[in-house]
Amino acid sequence: MAIVLNWNNAADTMACVASLLHLSPSSRTGGSLVYPECKLLVVDNGSQDDSVMQIRQQFPAVTILELGENRGYAGGNNAGIEYALKDECDYIWLLNDDVTVAPDALSALISAALAEPRAGFLGPMVYMRQDPRRILTAGGLLRDGWQVEHRGIGELDQGQFDTVDQVDSLSGCALLVSREAISAVGALDEDFFAYYDDVEWCFRGKRAGFQALFVPQAKTWHPDTRHRDADSPLVTYYISRNHLLFAAKHCGGSGALVRYLAIYLLRAVNWSLRPKWRHKRRQRDALFRAMADFCRGRFGQAEWLAWT
Repeated sequence: MAIVLNWNNAADTMACVASLLHLSPSSRTGGSLVYPECKLLVVDNGSQDDSVMQIRQQFPAVTILELGENRGYAGGNNAGIEYALKDECDYIWLLNDDVTVAPDALSALISAALAEPRAGFLGPMVYMRQDPRRILTAGGLLRDGWQVEHRGIGELDQGQFDTVDQVDSLSGCALLVSREAISAVGALDEDFFAYYDDVEWCFRGKRAGFQALFVPQAKTWHPDTRHRDADSPLVTYYISRNHLLFAAKHCGGSGALVRYLAIYLLRAVNWSLRPKWRHKRRQRDALFRAMADFCRGRFGQAEWLAWT
């Protein structure tokens, strides 16, 4: 089942749904299809606009699950995952509403999953919508400090990531997960709300013996969000707080957390005192709040939304 998480974004969601309705079935194995069809579910994450009405008018046959509130990436997708598990789906494909997919993308992901029994998490090549051959992510690697580095970000695709590879994390914008992996490690951690929840999920899966596989034959497109995210206090807040939460759950030591908090504090001071960072004042406030909320144990959706 493909799950598209919509939030006040009917136009992009309808483009995503349209691309999913053109999926080609997977190749035949022994005279039968690996899967005959992909079921589709749109989860509306408490939209305040007329998204649901527009989607229903455009795609009356598509099932829409209305949550009535914004539960974030983790909570919204968990509602969809629960629905899919009750429908006895073997694989669940989580998709952001601003993603479009190639017709054979799911076939490539399923084929890779069937070829490797321990593959619990699988992700496609994600290109930038504005520059369709430029890479947004070819899977992620955890570097020093538990920070995620997206392979190939900003590079033109020249075949440098043409093999199926094990990686540390996969972007949640188009993430295929097996029923077996979810049964073993659970669903997304809703304390994260948004950002780093996909990283933590893959990490939990790998600790349980499942592989996170990057599948380059599966191709998808997502807007280039690099500059938007860098300038967003909201993204600064969630990335910073949730990086600390991820480290607290998995790094196994208070010394590392103290070091990360010191790094964030120094960054916030620089953004306060150095003239060249005056444009970062709102991000600075978000960073201070992220550290404070982490230390107080305040997770989930941010209570302080003055920067949005």
